[in-house]
Amino acid sequence: MKTRYLITLLLLLVMGTGAAAQNAVPDTLLFVFKLHGQTRKYQMCFTQRNDSVVLDWRILRNLRWQKGTYTMTPASLAGGNVLSSLMPEDGRRVVLPGNETAYLISDKAYRELKETRRLAYNCTEYELLDADEQACGYALLHVRDQKEGAEVWILDNPDWPLVWRMRNNPLEINWEVQLLK
Repeated sequence: MKTRYLITLLLLLVMGTGAAAQNAVPDTLLFVFKLHGQTRKYQMCFTQRNDSVVLDWRILRNLRWQKGTYTMTPASLAGGNVLSSLMPEDGRRVVLPGNETAYLISDKAYRELKETRRLAYNCTEYELLDADEQACGYALLHVRDQKEGAEVWILDNPDWPLVWRMRNNPLEINWEVQLLK
């Protein structure tokens, strides 16, 4: 009888662990950028350090790795309202200003989106369209700028509201996250 209980307990633990793993966002992701017919693939690793998030990026170019970092401060993570469009430069370590985030939206912007179905970022107003797609076990919040048509898909995760995809970007830099294999 004890064996049956033990097996049942182990099965429940395994099933619970599998469900948790499906809702886990890996710390290293592949961002695929497209601009004017060119494609660039950056590996990006997000690391929590104290109250900041450090984004270590790298790309293989000309047979060598180029790399750098962006650091998002507690102020930018809490209330930023600008998505950084700073181009990566090899060897450069950037601490973003208190109003900027990189590939994440701030806690304040995420709460605003969830409460009002609207998002204000980069002086642009976005409206929630749907949440029909998923990534890493989370819904993707699909928002669109009604004036210029830019579309953004944001991971519906209050701890990690990652901009998963961008299309029709007025800056013409579009991207999509892919999981590393």
